[in-house]
Amino acid sequence: MKNKIIIGVIAVLLIGGMIYKLSANKKIIDANAKPIDRTNVPVSVTTFDVNYIPVSTDYSLPAVLDNNNTGIITATQPGKLASFNIEIGQHVTKGQLIGKIDSKQREIGVKSTEATIKKLEDDLKRTQDLVDGDAAPANAINDLNYNLESARIQKENYLQQIADNNIYAPISGIIVQKNANAGEFANPGTPLASIMDVSILKAIVYVSENNVYDLRIGQSAQITSDIFPDKKTTGIIKYIAPKGDENHNYKVEVHIPNNGYKAGTYVQVKFNFKKPADALQIPKMALVEGVKNPYVYVVNGNSIAVRKIVVGEDIGQNIVVLSGLTAGEKIVTSGQINLTEKSKIQIVNSKN
Repeated sequence: MKNKIIIGVIAVLLIGGMIYKLSANKKIIDANAKPIDRTNVPVSVTTFDVNYIPVSTDYSLPAVLDNNNTGIITATQPGKLASFNIEIGQHVTKGQLIGKIDSKQREIGVKSTEATIKKLEDDLKRTQDLVDGDAAPANAINDLNYNLESARIQKENYLQQIADNNIYAPISGIIVQKNANAGEFANPGTPLASIMDVSILKAIVYVSENNVYDLRIGQSAQITSDIFPDKKTTGIIKYIAPKGDENHNYKVEVHIPNNGYKAGTYVQVKFNFKKPADALQIPKMALVEGVKNPYVYVVNGNSIAVRKIVVGEDIGQNIVVLSGLTAGEKIVTSGQINLTEKSKIQIVNSKN
């Protein structure tokens, strides 16, 4: 009996100790989970003094050169290719005869029709003599004239088909694809080969709404590339889109004479704009959420304020501010991720 009492006392003590330990651990966990008030802990930031900065009149955009014109070679008549005298890489000129559909059946048709025409002409002459001698009615000539005219039309049709069997290059350029060979059957409209005109290349860029109104059809642009750093090529604006995309950018097409470039080359297209000498600018890194929702943190002593702004064009690492800021104000350029409107700040490196 005494032993049972001792065991019971020990069990009660163990359970009590466990409860005490669990309670102490819970207090520690709750204390660790409690949010720490960091509003009075200054956040280290770097800043930038907003000011007017000179704007270059050169406006450069990247582009990839593309061929300006591509032609598809097709047959206009069905039949077997009697000849198809092109190879990939070959240069052809517009209107050059490069192939022919077999015309033997149509040539036979021409000869047969010519024989019919001759017979009808002879019959018509004899009938005319009979009519003149009152040996045949005058209306006997009508059927012969009709048949003769039909035969002549048939001959013209054959001759046109033979002419249409010739295959010509639709543009001048280089053969870049060949899909058929002599001896194979060709259907009208089926691509037999492709030609690429590389004498003129084009660069397509998308110009912002703020700049597109300074461009005109026929205006020049300078083309440069890292491949040929010393080569400067002048292009001409051939097309400006009448409507911008959802980001208010407008497609502009610049044509350049090919003086050694290949389609697919990465280039810079530089325009020259007449702009004010200075513009209010800030680093793009100061924008908290980027250009789609442009706002910045403006420094006010050791605190900050959220400021919505209206931005303009990108200029390198900077962006033009159209409204919302004034020269002399100080904005945060790094450390924004740790900031709220109640945050205190500590400027560690001011950039201006």
